[in-house]
Amino acid sequence: MSQELQKLAGDLQGVLRTSAQHLTKMANAHAALMADNQQKDHELKAYKLARRMEQRGISPELDFESKVAKLIETPVEKLATYEQAVELAATGFRLGSVSADDRTVSSEQGSGPDVLDSFISSQAAYT
Repeated sequence: MSQELQKLAGDLQGVLRTSAQHLTKMANAHAALMADNQQKDHELKAYKLARRMEQRGISPELDFESKVAKLIETPVEKLATYEQAVELAATGFRLGSVSADDRTVSSEQGSGPDVLDSFISSQAAYT
């Protein structure tokens, strides 16, 4: 009976060794897939952020592909900060403008000088 136990113990060691090798291979494959997934997620965020920048008119001097390329090179931590900055960027409205003459036209009021421009240029704001 001791020979049978020794044979069984030898078989068990072989099974454990083979199992350990397979588990190591699976762990390495899992790590590679996780790294690939993180890279794809980063690229997807870069594409979405570049699209949002296009919609909001941020960095119009760059085309879409250039924005994506720059954002992909950006570290993950900075990309999250850029996402917040793009959402906070003040676009789509005008606070006012100042010009030397009274020919500034406001889109809200039709033609004529802008109220803010007139107020500032008449120096009524300073008295």
